[in-house]
Amino acid sequence: MSLGAVGLSAVLLASTSYAQTSNPVVDQAVPAVVTIDSPALSAPNYDQNAVATTDVNQDYCIAIITGFPNEDQVSRYQFFKLTDELAVDVDPDFKAALIAHRGDPFPEDIPVLDVIEVIANPVLRQAAPEVVVSAMHHLIDFNQKCDPYLSGQISSLLAYDSSLSDSDIVIAEDALYLRQILLDSLSRLGADTDPAHSFAVQNYNAALVRARDAIEFKAYEDEVGDLEALFMEDLDGRLAKSNDIINNEIDRELLGDSVGLSDDLIADLKRKQDEENIRTLARILNRY
Repeated sequence: MSLGAVGLSAVLLASTSYAQTSNPVVDQAVPAVVTIDSPALSAPNYDQNAVATTDVNQDYCIAIITGFPNEDQVSRYQFFKLTDELAVDVDPDFKAALIAHRGDPFPEDIPVLDVIEVIANPVLRQAAPEVVVSAMHHLIDFNQKCDPYLSGQISSLLAYDSSLSDSDIVIAEDALYLRQILLDSLSRLGADTDPAHSFAVQNYNAALVRARDAIEFKAYEDEVGDLEALFMEDLDGRLAKSNDIINNEIDRELLGDSVGLSDDLIADLKRKQDEENIRTLARILNRY
């Protein structure tokens, strides 16, 4: 079984809840009508409307998610993450603005990859901005309906390989580019001057500015970190070269031999001086 299938199964099990019903056992010997006068003996009150419930979007989400790329965990993670990022900062008012200015709705079973390609198509951006808005609305609606499944897939892939998050900054940049295309398309359709939706569009524009600032700051931090790592690597190299030069110029073993030889010379000179003193003393004493 592939990793994506395992993660998807885990999400489905976690997102399905059941409301259980209880049916009291009826004793055939008890009369059909029973009158209970004491409040302490009141029969339990069962919820007759309790039924088993499941996520109404489950089949839809599974059908769409199975069409996501499945070559390897890297491409799968990037596609899930990009889809999730495209629905950031969308509130009900902005979604209403999308509905008011979109073209014909996309089919529910259209592959998400095809929808993203529509948004990125430069010809459609110029000739049919309402189609781009429809495509973006389709992605946002899919994300909101299937967010537990998308989040579950992202979490399971990260648990398998935490290094996948290294590409988050690039994914955020791609998502910001597509979101900017949406904002431009809405402006071409007059949504930014529409009294009913201009405020929501302006809020979305402000959110894009904040997202762009966050991405640029993160990129700046990464560049500073890379420069620091490069500087430390260069410094370590220079220190290593300096140590090699010092070690080559001052051979510790040779220095030790030199010190030993110097001590021997000094001892020899001292011995010779002592012998000379003794001979001198002997000559003086022999005179008497």
